[in-house]
Amino acid sequence: MITNEKQYRSTRAMLDKLTASANAPAAAGVDPIFARIADSAIASQVAELEELVTDYERLKSGTVKEFRAATLSDLPDSLVRARIARGMSQKDLADFLGMKEQQVQRYEAERYRSASLERLVEISDALGVAIENRASLVGDSRMESVDPVAWRSFPIAEMYKRGWFEDFAGTMAQARKSASELVPAFLRGANAQFAPLAFHRKSVRASGSVHESAIAAWEARVRRLAQINPPPVAFDRRRIDDVWIRGLVSLSLQPIGPALAVDYLRDAGIALIIERHLPGTLLDGAALYSLDGFGLVALTLRHDRLDNFWFTLLHEIGHLKLHIGADEAFAAIFDDTESPSDSDHESEADLFAQEALLPAAQWGLAVSRFSRTEQSVMIDAKRFGVGPAVIAGRVRREAGDYTLLRGLVGAGEVRHQFGL
Repeated sequence: MITNEKQYRSTRAMLDKLTASANAPAAAGVDPIFARIADSAIASQVAELEELVTDYERLKSGTVKEFRAATLSDLPDSLVRARIARGMSQKDLADFLGMKEQQVQRYEAERYRSASLERLVEISDALGVAIENRASLVGDSRMESVDPVAWRSFPIAEMYKRGWFEDFAGTMAQARKSASELVPAFLRGANAQFAPLAFHRKSVRASGSVHESAIAAWEARVRRLAQINPPPVAFDRRRIDDVWIRGLVSLSLQPIGPALAVDYLRDAGIALIIERHLPGTLLDGAALYSLDGFGLVALTLRHDRLDNFWFTLLHEIGHLKLHIGADEAFAAIFDDTESPSDSDHESEADLFAQEALLPAAQWGLAVSRFSRTEQSVMIDAKRFGVGPAVIAGRVRREAGDYTLLRGLVGAGEVRHQFGL
């Protein structure tokens, strides 16, 4: 069984090598009987490796939701498969549980033989796996609510390390024991809006299975931060017009544009919150509606690049403009912008961001579309009044080649502007 990306790449490389060997013509002078035996052995190994690779790729795709466990001895494999299906690396699970990555690697390598029953239960809860007559992922529907009392599935260790339990002075071990009180108090204190508004009218764009509890914890945190210093005016989507958008995009020309965007959005009734994603989520950002009347855009800065910052910011503003509100379909939309756009509202937000940053009429005249050189990017940036990172990012996305223009996408130039 393949359990991580390193093993997957190694197995994939071996499969490609064996496939090429199987397709190569037989060497001259080799006895046909021995040649057939060798071919049969290679074919058998290729079939075995193909099965392993296909199984891992299906798990990573998020299409597998149920894992058969006829006996307790099958549980370890189910836990490994559930972790992969959640889109969590071994390090993600370790961070979630507050342990070292090497410990998770040892557990999985030995199929949890040394793990106590308490630890197995803890890991099952962290992965959101319900064990009945079978093991299945819980809370995977992208439109359903997390059960507020399912506190065991929350990333207690990471929440504790980040200081989210503000009035709690105990140790991490004590936090685990007190989780049934700490988590509900955290959600209530953050005004996470247990009313159906926040929990039922939401959408999550993700490439794997959604970890509802981690999403809920992150949402509660960003709502809490927004309430500490809310915008001075109510949000009115009519304010997001062409002139306002051009003003925002013009900030991409300035080295500290991301930091300046905070006040620009506040003046339009939008709170911009930066909070790192939690283990078990691959979030880039979210757009949320507040019952207090302001809009909320939250970014994780998972990728510390200027091009990613501006595209994700405009994507979430597109959601606020088109899809978020008391009378709209959603009160919250969460995005992994690298996953396929699998809904109309995500495609609309992608198009909104693309057109806001570089309208089709301008992009059609861009020299950098074809030359893909640093000089052409700088020329186009000056012509169109947009930061070079925005154009470089567009070139890379359309070319499907992220090795291009590495020096122009602003790597390492965002997080420090927010003290990260």
